Amino acid sequence: MANPNGNPQNFIPMADRTLEERKEIARKGAEATNKLLRERKTLAEELLILLSQGNVQEKISLAMIEKCLKGDTKAYEVIRDTIGEKPKDKVENLNIETTYEDYINKVVDEDEY
Repeated sequence: MANPNGNPQNFIPMADRTLEERKEIARKGAEATNKLLRERKTLAEELLILLSQGNVQEKISLAMIEKCLKGDTKAYEVIRDTIGEKPKDKVENLNIETTYEDYINKVVDEDEY
């Protein structure tokens, strides 16, 4: 393996390697990526299983509420967003029948002071 100790003198650019070496390096990289993806999937599955058991979700929700009541604004934002009260999610377009030209004229009028 090139550059095992972080020594720049041991670095061999990919362009200077043989086709077989490049394929082997790519294969090892793909194996490492696939292993990481499997581990991430396993973690997500494990969390979903744990959340579905007993009253884990209830305990987490109560802990978030307690943090919120103690002044943790991030906890408040998470609770607000989870229950669908996120401000930018509530934006409505009431000018559905506005033409493009009307919109441009409106923007130009608003830009004038």
